Amino acid sequence: MTKQAERRSIILDILSKQPRASVETLCESTGASAATVRRDLQQLAERGEIERIRGGAQSAGASPALNGTPFQRNFTVAVPEKRAIAKAAAEMTVDGETIIVDAGTTTYFMCPYLAGRNLQVLTNSLPIVDELLSDSTVRLHVPAGQVYREQNIILSPFEEDGTSGYAATKMFMGAYAVTELGVEQVDAILVQAEQRLLSRARELIVLADSRKLRDRGGMVVTALGAVSRVITDEGADEAIVRHLEDEGVAVTIVSPQLSR
Repeated sequence: MTKQAERRSIILDILSKQPRASVETLCESTGASAATVRRDLQQLAERGEIERIRGGAQSAGASPALNGTPFQRNFTVAVPEKRAIAKAAAEMTVDGETIIVDAGTTTYFMCPYLAGRNLQVLTNSLPIVDELLSDSTVRLHVPAGQVYREQNIILSPFEEDGTSGYAATKMFMGAYAVTELGVEQVDAILVQAEQRLLSRARELIVLADSRKLRDRGGMVVTALGAVSRVITDEGADEAIVRHLEDEGVAVTIVSPQLSR
């Protein structure tokens, strides 16, 4: 068996056991360079044996997925910090207003603090809808689009997703990262969807635990100038907080104890 055939056999074997794999993962498994793996993926895709996705590949016919960490895996990370951030965010809402709550695990933790409130909530998050569905005081709205199961989110690749008629006072958004360039994500479809939602809100409040202030996402959703406030936790780097404040972004720092 040639080295090329051996690499492709490894790639196909990996994708037979899991629906998707990144180029980085395939490089580690095959010992090949990223350029070599991408060439293999392209040729396998042309033969219909796999499907290319941004940053890697998926088995042919696999359900759509986004780049980034699946919802259920991210759900268990930094939970006390996320709860405290979410509580502080919910306390910034006012009864009677229309808000946008973007999908994500930190925004999901807002649900217990939104329950029983007189609010209209536009969200693309299936878990948020499920959590608030039984609450008759919260009026729920969802955009049109396709369901991405791993992230439990509704997204549309098209410009019109049914949200153009909304006028929200605030949008609460999570992020893959908050950097000097702005709020960042790792998937182009997610970026486009969040930008559409953002265009329907007067104020953007970003919920980001301190890890997110050290990460890099690679795709900018919006510059810092569009961010009204960042809510983060006590682990946030002081230099990063100062930079945000110098850029005109208000920063709220919470303690995990506040969520208890």
